[in-house]
Formats: sequence, structure tokens, C-alpha cells
Amino acid sequence: MKLMKFTPALAAALVLSACSTASDVVSSTTNAVSKTADAVSSGVSQAATTVKDGVSDAVKTVTDKFDTTTKSVVYHCQNNTLVTATYGFEGEKAKRVNLTLGKKVIKGLMVDDKAPNPVTFESKTHRWNTDETFSLATFDKSSSVMLTKLGKQTDQILAKNCRIDEAATAKLNK
Repeated sequence: MKLMKFTPALAAALVLSACSTASDVVSSTTNAVSKTADAVSSGVSQAATTVKDGVSDAVKTVTDKFDTTTKSVVYHCQNNTLVTATYGFEGEKAKRVNLTLGKKVIKGLMVDDKAPNPVTFESKTHRWNTDETFSLATFDKSSSVMLTKLGKQTDQILAKNCRIDEAATAKLNK
């Protein structure tokens, strides 16, 4: 008889302990699902930020390209040498130049910020010097000093004492 009174209490204790274990399993499963959802959400957020930053950088690069102004100048140099220069400006400052010497095209000369006066553009093979006051505001008033082909031991002067052909320059920049 005592066993009969004890059995329902034991069964109730077992059921309660089983429910407690099931509750712990549900609780830990809920926590795991919550942590996984947080991790996925964080990953998506980071990916979105990375994409946004990449798009922002691309837009800035495109905007910088739109802020670039090009101007062309025709020069008559010593010995009847004709040089046409197309300058790329960012703001007021010249950043690069492409030259045509007769029929020869010389591309990719970049401004050398380390060079002392005058303003100097250089590539691996050529150097183009303009006067000290050269800028977007003065591009059609500044005379160029010299075009040099860089050599291993000595440099070769290709054009010097260049003066602007104002009429031809005005036609190019209409």
C-alpha cells in the first residue's frame, strides 16, 4: 500500500524531470537558432556595408573623371617643329599631358610633383617642361620650355623654345 502512494509521486517526479529536460532542450535550441539568426543578420549587414562602400568608391572615381578638364594647345617650336599638347586638369592643376610631335604621338606623361620649377610632365621615355605659372587659367598663355627624349646616358632635345599658336589653340578648344 505504501508503494501505491509512492508510485504516483515517483511518476510525477519523473514527468516533471522529463519536462524540465525537454524545456532545457527547447531553451538551448531556441538560443542556438537565435544566435544563428544573429550571425546571419550580422553577415548580411557586413556584406551590405561592403557593397555600399564599393559602390561609393566607384561613384567617387566616376565623379573625379567628370571633374577632369582637358585642354589642347598648339605650339610652334624652334626649327619649325610643331607640337600639340592635350592637358588633363583636375581643378586648376594639370595632372597629365599627351603630345603629338609632327606625326608621332607621345602618351602618358604625368605631372612630376617632385620636380622643381617649371611644371614638369614625365613618362619613362619623355619629359615635357612648361613654365612656372602653368595652370588651367593660363594654359593658353603659358609658353612651353622643352620636350626631351630621355636616354640612358644623355637626353635628346626634340623641341625647344616653343610658343603658342593662339589661333590654332582657340580652334581646338571651342
